[in-house]
Amino acid sequence: MKKIFKNSIVTFLLTFIVLAVFPTTAFAQEFEPRLTAPQGEPYYTSELNAYSQTGYGMPNCVAYAFGRIYELNGERPLIDHGNAGEWWFINKSNSYYDYGSEPKLGAIACWSGHVAVVEDIAKDGAITVSESHWGGNYFNTNTYYDMSSHYGQYFYGYIYAYNEPAEEEDPKPQGAYKMEEQYFEPQEMTCFTALEFSQSSNTIMNPKINYLLNK
Repeated sequence: MKKIFKNSIVTFLLTFIVLAVFPTTAFAQEFEPRLTAPQGEPYYTSELNAYSQTGYGMPNCVAYAFGRIYELNGERPLIDHGNAGEWWFINKSNSYYDYGSEPKLGAIACWSGHVAVVEDIAKDGAITVSESHWGGNYFNTNTYYDMSSHYGQYFYGYIYAYNEPAEEEDPKPQGAYKMEEQYFEPQEMTCFTALEFSQSSNTIMNPKINYLLNK
């Protein structure tokens, strides 16, 4: 028990030292997919959700997408109005977020009448989205291989509203300065014994009397 406690203290101290020496070092947070319905988180309620505040909360695809991006980024999404068919054009006309045809985690998938959020991208190309439906399901997930097949609606593409954490760079090593070889000139060293030193009456330490050094 004492050993476990001691190891815990050591781990805590090492963590504290690392953060003190490298204050800009941060531990990257991995993307956590939402595969279950919200349970009262403020991002999806009238406390923070722009659509819920105006009476158009969940079940509603835009209310959900707004809340999900809010939850992922920790800040209010720039797209905070309009219906699902307008989000793609609102974003383009205002240059809020980058957009494109490549699926990315946290991206908003936009159709002509629906929006959803990408939660997982499998190696075989399967794309899992989380979504809500106006007048329908409060929350559900779906997996697609062809995004254009969503209820026969036209697929516009993806809005990259999720602020993916930047990759961290390793801190530069704080190594000792190494002199270049071409500038290093080894110096001749003179050794003397304790007897020689005592017989010199300390003259060996006098720079003006250096004959002992040159014997």
